[in-house]
Amino acid sequence: MENWILLGKPISAILAAWFYWDFYRKTYYSGQGSTFTTLAFFYGMIATGIALAWEVGVFDLFQNYPIFSKAMLVGAIPEETSKAILIFLFLKQLKNSTNLADGLYFGLTLGASFGCIENVFYSFKLDFWQGLLRAGTSLPLHTFSGGILGFFILKFLQSRRGNFSGLDLIFTFSFLVILHGFYNFLLIQGGLGTVYIPLILGLSFLTLELLVVQAEVTLPFELLQAEDLYVDDYSMIRKFSRYDSWLRAAQSRENIKEIPLLRDLSTIRSFISVLLFGVPIFCLNFYLFVPEWIPYYLANITSLEFITLFMEYPAWLGFLFLLRGMINPSFFRERILKIPLFLSVNLGPQGDEEPSLAYSLSRKGFYSPVIREPELNLETTVSFYIAGRNFEKIPVVPVWKNFRPEDPNHESGALYRFPKIPWGLLAWRWFIRIKQQLRNTLDAFSVIKT
Repeated sequence: MENWILLGKPISAILAAWFYWDFYRKTYYSGQGSTFTTLAFFYGMIATGIALAWEVGVFDLFQNYPIFSKAMLVGAIPEETSKAILIFLFLKQLKNSTNLADGLYFGLTLGASFGCIENVFYSFKLDFWQGLLRAGTSLPLHTFSGGILGFFILKFLQSRRGNFSGLDLIFTFSFLVILHGFYNFLLIQGGLGTVYIPLILGLSFLTLELLVVQAEVTLPFELLQAEDLYVDDYSMIRKFSRYDSWLRAAQSRENIKEIPLLRDLSTIRSFISVLLFGVPIFCLNFYLFVPEWIPYYLANITSLEFITLFMEYPAWLGFLFLLRGMINPSFFRERILKIPLFLSVNLGPQGDEEPSLAYSLSRKGFYSPVIREPELNLETTVSFYIAGRNFEKIPVVPVWKNFRPEDPNHESGALYRFPKIPWGLLAWRWFIRIKQQLRNTLDAFSVIKT
């Protein structure tokens, strides 16, 4: 029996890794072939070796530090950094032939490999139930964080340089390190804190779900490069097109169809979700009415381990199956992220300006329809009028234009980038936008209730 238990610990880690990797591969991804997957797996092995060597090397330095500090410095930072480095080194070589979905999948596979090898290693040092708890919770955390890193690293590599182009990646990495640090802290501390671990998994899962939607709607990078565009350029143009389509529909009084918040569930997914949510209810009866049976049938398990593994974890898996691809991105795009405010812009120096508009504005720039064809890479100035305030003589550089002289119905436009970030303009625009989106959110959910 002891041999079966000893063998069951590494097997549980391997099965957990296979489940989460296969879960996303079958659901979302059909891109690169088996070689891509194999390389991601071996890069995960290398990342695991780097992280473990790093952790062993610094362990004595932080031995007397508080638990949370050790969770960050000895666990979260080495592991997330090693994954990020290996993902960056691989995707940098293939940045021109891979898409955001490829980057997300590579990072996700590397993360699953990392988590699998790490948990097999720890399975021989931990008791069975502790090893099972670690395998079942750290695997999705490593898998999801790897996918998130893969998305943002490739997005950084495929973005136009300038105006803190790596800022999103830095924020993402910091977010993942903090999330991972809290996970390690709860796991090391043990006790009641372990029941909050599924909340961390749920947050990382929802983040990855939103990125999957973005990856699916972004054009292949090779196609963008054929038009001399980058991923961040395309993001600004796509936002303008989406807002412009919404405005035209509203002005023409077209019937904008009612868009549900959630997509319809298939029968199989409904059955699996109900079954998984039913497991905690079934186990709750044992916990409340015959608690003495639990240690009898599950030797050496603590009450909190039982709650986490047999009540919270099945509920987490039910949540995973229930929300996988269920959130309708169109709802947020059309009902909540609809045009937050009108951005009036005058293109060109004073006395020679061309009035236009912009719906989307970022620290990198904006897209506007224009009549006069601008000269690319020649700096000019623009002025904005936003919600009662003027922002004048802001320098911009046109980097891409969309003109079709042979098509009289085509609306020409140009993409403008900021040489220097106009922080005052952005701060005011974000303040107004947040107020408007909050109002949109309340209005949208009030419609749902009625």
